[in-house]
Amino acid sequence: MTDMTAGGGASVSVDTFSAAPMPTVRRVLEVLGWLAVATLVFTGLFAIFGRASFMSEAMANPDMEMNIFDIRYYTNALATFLHLGPGFLVFVLGPIQFTRTIRKKHIGFHRWSGRVYILCGAIGAFSGIAIGVFDPFLGLGGQGFNEAMATAFFGAYVLFTLVMAYRRIRQKQFGAHREWMIRSFAAMLAIATERLMLTAFQATTNIEFVELFGTTFWMAGVTNIAVAEIWINLTRTPGNGARHWKDLDAKNAT
Repeated sequence: MTDMTAGGGASVSVDTFSAAPMPTVRRVLEVLGWLAVATLVFTGLFAIFGRASFMSEAMANPDMEMNIFDIRYYTNALATFLHLGPGFLVFVLGPIQFTRTIRKKHIGFHRWSGRVYILCGAIGAFSGIAIGVFDPFLGLGGQGFNEAMATAFFGAYVLFTLVMAYRRIRQKQFGAHREWMIRSFAAMLAIATERLMLTAFQATTNIEFVELFGTTFWMAGVTNIAVAEIWINLTRTPGNGARHWKDLDAKNAT
């Protein structure tokens, strides 16, 4: 942050934490956030293993009956495996990237796992686009177009966040790197948020799955991105962002 009130119009750096008055809010939201992340990671991994099981069964028995939603994964087998494998690593490595102890005590592991995370995130985004944009399960018209556009938008958003995260760490802008990593993980967790939203809507409404799928994709993506931005703004630290918000909260408490 910069104060322009000094004599002569000179810029004077002010070492302030803009969200400093809200340490309790941060602590509560951190706990709730990790609980939400754990729920979404479990949901995402459950979906990945379920889809992998289906692919294994379909490969062993190609004549088995498949519905219009499942068959596109079989007919796009390469893209599916390129989505499931990297997706698994993203869901496993994502929380580790944001674990403060690992970043501080095992920086080498943090760096290499971060590279794997970015690579897997990019592969997962491209493979997701290959399936969801070019072969939506309802075709490219009607609700299928809704699904395709949601996949295209959020797939492109994930790729953009990963590129920005990589660029910022190369520039040693640690705070900006952290923020883009948060955005990327939140966007990729949206697939799990969508599963939960689908389940909730199907349990409480009479809306058909074919009408819900694309719409809940948009809802989940927007929700996760909005939550990520709220957290980023509550924990953005001054300077290059190298200092953690917990350290500044502890300093302000003394």
